[in-house]
Amino acid sequence: MIANALRAEIEAYAVRMPVSNPLFVEASNGTFAPASMLTYLANIRYIVGYTKTSLSHARDRARALGDERLAEHYEHKRVEELGHEVWADDDIVRLSKASAIAPTADILPAIRDLVRFLEETIEEDPALYLAYALFAEYLTVILGPAWLRLLEERCGIPRSSMTVIGNHIELDREHAEEAFDLIDLLVADPRKLARMREVLQASLANFDRFCGEVTERATAKESRTYVDRGASAA
Repeated sequence: MIANALRAEIEAYAVRMPVSNPLFVEASNGTFAPASMLTYLANIRYIVGYTKTSLSHARDRARALGDERLAEHYEHKRVEELGHEVWADDDIVRLSKASAIAPTADILPAIRDLVRFLEETIEEDPALYLAYALFAEYLTVILGPAWLRLLEERCGIPRSSMTVIGNHIELDREHAEEAFDLIDLLVADPRKLARMREVLQASLANFDRFCGEVTERATAKESRTYVDRGASAA
């Protein structure tokens, strides 16, 4: 029951995303630049690296509440996530060399806010983190392949510079289907559905905000570069 309700909301979001999300729109029209991709990768690397901390927090919180089955699930997921940030590290090096653009260390406000939100959510109820995890895995499976194809074919950003996405597509394809069954197994109380929906909607809103910040940051950098060049020419 809970899993199907969350699935429907993620799928409805995925239908809207190709025409409303700036990352997808720019990939479609061929204007998503390597500089934007480097910003995206730096932030994905940050959140992927932080996932182990979130899962440890969720495991410990579940254990403190006496929910050993949920704690064991989060420990299993934590082990699965080990080393995934290295994919992003390698992607950043490859794309930076290929584009001759220095990698960025900018962590966008939406990502920092997401980390705080997840910490607070887990502290409130570790079961709620399942809604965020489902969103992250299932959306990658649904739209990741199309986004990678557009980036390569229309923006000239090769898949070899996006392995952190491609590898997660392969891993999460199986994990997402398992997650639906696990949510109904691990969250037996239907009264939690309303709160899990709120967590999911907050996660979707945060993702939209993050995507907007990626493109806005690239536009701001281009504007500063133009001004600098104009000043030099004068």
